[in-house]
Amino acid sequence: MNRRLFLRFGLCWAAFATASPAALRADETVKVTVIAILASDKHKEVDKRLTAFAEEVQKKNPSLTGFKFAYTTTDKLTLGVTKTFPLVENETVEVTANLSKIDEGKITITLKPPKIGQITYNCVCERYFSMATQHFTKDKEQLFIAVTGKPCPGPEKEKEKPKEPAKSK
Repeated sequence: MNRRLFLRFGLCWAAFATASPAALRADETVKVTVIAILASDKHKEVDKRLTAFAEEVQKKNPSLTGFKFAYTTTDKLTLGVTKTFPLVENETVEVTANLSKIDEGKITITLKPPKIGQITYNCVCERYFSMATQHFTKDKEQLFIAVTGKPCPGPEKEKEKPKEPAKSK
């Protein structure tokens, strides 16, 4: 095994093994958003909201030149419950907001995307986790998925003090 890979795996495992998950209540909910993105090498149109995403994908696959939103779904998930979200062409992704979290501001999410095995990862709240799938549409566009959860469950945040009205001059 490559020594560098072994060290990275060992350090990640050590961080995971020593993290003490905070307990969450099973009745807490997380607002989950799933976005289906289609990428193509047949056109060069990039939805302006996907410019940064397209640049990152093109670092690994420069032949993909066109990017568009295909489908967006938002729903509340009760922790520990799995929900199926629609994507494209009858494809779906199963999403579970798990009952444990590693740190404040992060939650563990499990995905079961099309044609790929189950993936569990730690999600920074309100940040998208994206991935390529092995699904290609009838028009030969590759399906990418982006998922986010917000707000992270946990202790109630201190309520912000109401702002005083502006004084007139």
